[in-house]
Amino acid sequence: MAKNRADLEGSLSSTKDELNGSIAKTHEELIVLQKRGERNYFEFDLSKSKQFQRFGPLTLSLRRTDAKHMNYDLSMVVDDNQLSKKRVNLFEPIWIHTENESQPVQIVVNKISKTSVHGYISAPKYRPSELAASDASAATVTPVAEHPPQQPEQNPDIPKQPE
Repeated sequence: MAKNRADLEGSLSSTKDELNGSIAKTHEELIVLQKRGERNYFEFDLSKSKQFQRFGPLTLSLRRTDAKHMNYDLSMVVDDNQLSKKRVNLFEPIWIHTENESQPVQIVVNKISKTSVHGYISAPKYRPSELAASDASAATVTPVAEHPPQQPEQNPDIPKQPE
């Protein structure tokens, strides 16, 4: 039982490290994430306003910032539904599952000022339909040993030669 617990704690800590490593705190770290090629990244600068602005797959509106306590309030439109997140901390990821995507979209703010925030949106690179199409079009490979030996065909215009 102790071994199982140690294994579980090890996998849990590696998952935490992996997730923490995928949050960019600076523009340079965001470029490193982009070079991995796993997801699309959309940087944004958002000022306090009741008007919504489109960034990548989401429409966002910054409602409140608190530079002293490093948190903010955000409204967003996701799949024609208006949602709001209140008192979100700096570097705290917001995970949003949409109808069209199998993986969640992530919003991270990495800079908070008195009237604006700067951050990025991380979205899946491929839609499930694109992945399914690529899986269906992938050629299946059959080992040579499973193919029956074939006799060369004779051209009917050429007479058969006696053996």
